[in-house]
Amino acid sequence: MSHKALVAAVAAFAFLTGCAGSAERPSGAPGSGGAPTDAVTGPAPEFGPPQAPPPVEKRDVVKTASMTITVSNPSEAADEAAVIAERVDGRVDSRSEDAGSGTGRAMTSIVLRVPVAKLDEVVRELKALGTVETATTTAEDVTAQRVDLDARIRALQTSVDRLLAIMRDARDPEALIRAEDALSERQAELDSLRAQRETLGDQIAYSTVNVSFYAQTIGGPAPDQYNGFLGQVQRGWDAMVEVASGAVMLFGLMLPWLGAVAILGAVIFGTVWLAQRRKTPAAVPVATDTADATATDATDDAPQRLTPPGAP
Repeated sequence: MSHKALVAAVAAFAFLTGCAGSAERPSGAPGSGGAPTDAVTGPAPEFGPPQAPPPVEKRDVVKTASMTITVSNPSEAADEAAVIAERVDGRVDSRSEDAGSGTGRAMTSIVLRVPVAKLDEVVRELKALGTVETATTTAEDVTAQRVDLDARIRALQTSVDRLLAIMRDARDPEALIRAEDALSERQAELDSLRAQRETLGDQIAYSTVNVSFYAQTIGGPAPDQYNGFLGQVQRGWDAMVEVASGAVMLFGLMLPWLGAVAILGAVIFGTVWLAQRRKTPAAVPVATDTADATATDATDDAPQRLTPPGAP
């Protein structure tokens, strides 16, 4: 069979197929001139594949806990709290201690940073260290702040990249200087935003726990060490030793002053004594012979009585 005969046979087959399709068209089809079909029996509507629900955006929350606990020894309790934080891969940010006084209780404050997933566990363990006076937990949603920082960082990064491209292609020195100034400003803003974003991320990943441990009584010592009669005896002995120690310390403090006062008093006493010794005249002794001579002179000066003749 020649090539032309084959082409003619394919064309004839296509023509016959088209005629058969026209004859089998239903009477109600559009353009056939027949009666229109009922709307109910029309073609079924087309439905696409089921749509997946929109993804739920992750919320960023900063959690903070604050606690006030009464314990027998605040310093030891703070040490245990630090161990609890380190056990869950946390850390201690700050710590301060007050030994107490005659009018106040001893107190130790500590700031812990623990993973947010371990916050509840850490709080439960801290409550077991003593008697909880106050306990609060707060949560702050910072999703909008995080999204805003991310968007500003991306925009500034794009601006920095564009300025770098301008500087590479710049041929005018003035334009290059202006681009460098703008780049320095954008880079400073970008670094600041990145630092804020890093701080916010740390606050989101690690919760802050502020704990204050207070002693049970004023002055700080635990009352448990003075239980019963023997405990009171020990307490009296400790008080006596403390008073004696204080007296010895006071004597040592005053000893140089007492020595100086003693030396000054000795100098003053010696000066006054010497002055009085110089002012007192020496006593003149009275001789006995002088007294006898005085008596004889008095006898001689007395008038003599005349004795008449013949008198015995």
